[in-house]
Amino acid sequence: MTYKVVEIFDSIEGEGKRAGQTATFVRFAGCNLNCTYCDTSYANNANGDDYQIMSSEDIIQRIKTRNFFRVTLTGGEPLAVPEIEALIYKLISDEIEVNIETNGSIDISGVFDYLQKKAYDPVKRLFFTMDYKLPSSGVTDKMLPGNFTKLRPWDVLKFVVGSEGDMLHMINYVRGLTSKPLIYIGAVYGMYDLQKIVTTMIDEPSLKNANLQVQLHKIIWNPNERGV
Repeated sequence: MTYKVVEIFDSIEGEGKRAGQTATFVRFAGCNLNCTYCDTSYANNANGDDYQIMSSEDIIQRIKTRNFFRVTLTGGEPLAVPEIEALIYKLISDEIEVNIETNGSIDISGVFDYLQKKAYDPVKRLFFTMDYKLPSSGVTDKMLPGNFTKLRPWDVLKFVVGSEGDMLHMINYVRGLTSKPLIYIGAVYGMYDLQKIVTTMIDEPSLKNANLQVQLHKIIWNPNERGV
């Protein structure tokens, strides 16, 4: 099995439940969406000059030199990568904790089905950080409703707010949510006031257990810098 890999780098998790922790990131080429505020278009539209072909063994060997045993698979969109389930299985079998950053539009059942066939239960070694794309993204209609019902209490459901309309849409969605994932709320970089998000979290009962997130990597480094 081979994969189109744009970059592998060490950094801290900038968002989500591992924010501030060191991890190794594997960024794959290609995405099925085109969000208005995308900050990784270099991976989404990658051509042959922008990625390298790597085997699963190559990827795992690179990861094991880091000694973090925490990996984030990102993109692009990792679940759009052919045979990504096999790589995920190999990683968690090697006792590596895997965070899959996914955009909410591709059925996550394929991962669960693959692991079930392997008779393997990763428990909390594998978790999803799943975006629900709000209206300012331009791709809300691409969301797959069944995905969000499959999220477990240790998975992350992420909202990125860019407007008042986004905020209202998020509140209405969370009020009707039947699953119980960890909820993280952030702002489109430079487009929405974080203080407004905090005020809403305080005032809105459905968000009483939500978490504010900021993009730490964009505070520490230049917002446009790659490989951080």
